Amino acid sequence: MNEELFLEIGIGTRCRRIYELLSTEMDKLYSAEGVDMSVREFPIIYSLVNKGPISLAEIQQLSGLSHSAISQTVKKMAAKDILSLKPGKDARSKIVSLTKQGDELVKTLKPIWKTCKISMQTVLDECNTNILSAFTDYERALKRKSFTKRYAENKKSNHAGKVEMVAFDVKYRDDWCYINKQWIDELFIMEHADLVALNNPEKYILNKGGEIYFALLDGKPVGVIALKYHDGTRFELSKMGVLPEAKGLGIGNILVRKILERYKARGGTELFLETNSSLVPAITLYKKMGFKEVPAPKNTPYERADYFMILEEG
Repeated sequence: MNEELFLEIGIGTRCRRIYELLSTEMDKLYSAEGVDMSVREFPIIYSLVNKGPISLAEIQQLSGLSHSAISQTVKKMAAKDILSLKPGKDARSKIVSLTKQGDELVKTLKPIWKTCKISMQTVLDECNTNILSAFTDYERALKRKSFTKRYAENKKSNHAGKVEMVAFDVKYRDDWCYINKQWIDELFIMEHADLVALNNPEKYILNKGGEIYFALLDGKPVGVIALKYHDGTRFELSKMGVLPEAKGLGIGNILVRKILERYKARGGTELFLETNSSLVPAITLYKKMGFKEVPAPKNTPYERADYFMILEEG
């Protein structure tokens, strides 16, 4: 098998690769079925089948494709008498609907689409990842913050030096408290369980069999995380925080990987965490690292905790 070249920076290329693979097959399939139809026309017809007569702008919004691409394809389909265009309430808008010939085309397409859906499901069933959910997560992440904005932020951080992981040392005691305090105070209210752990990490985490690690950027602590010991081979991932100026450097990934490494080295059989459902980036990271959502436990020391996860083994 050839080495995969297009990873993080080539996601667009890989999506295009999959699109071209499927679109070529679908165009051949339509031709074999005797249907005068192309993949470019699918999002338009499918939108009309499901939504009825709608405007060009609405088709664009549903499909996520550019206005020019939709407009040009609609004009070609109208020339084939598959679609009709009528003025909307706004003189500049056009309402698109299926003609009689278009309705007949849809009757032919529906059984083809039904078989395509079943066939595609067999592909999805063979995948280790739910790609539809992954696309949804990816699109949400881009809506929260555009790729251009992320690029601009990370361009400023490109001067950043080497990230080093170190275990707890008394000289980092204040950083342990400060880094966690900054995100808790920003998003929530400091709770008793927070104060206990942050004010005396030696007594409530380290002396009970737990571990604490810091991510140093050019020697400065910018991220923290703890592995709390509970009983037997049961552990908790806790108190992960990264300073705002260090976000976007993959430090969260490094911190979680360190805890997974230590958990496995200590022969752990259960690793859980408690978080809040509003912390979408953190939850996404945890899922990427192998955690899954589980029902709420009978009790939790944090009022803000409403989302619980456990590491999937295997």
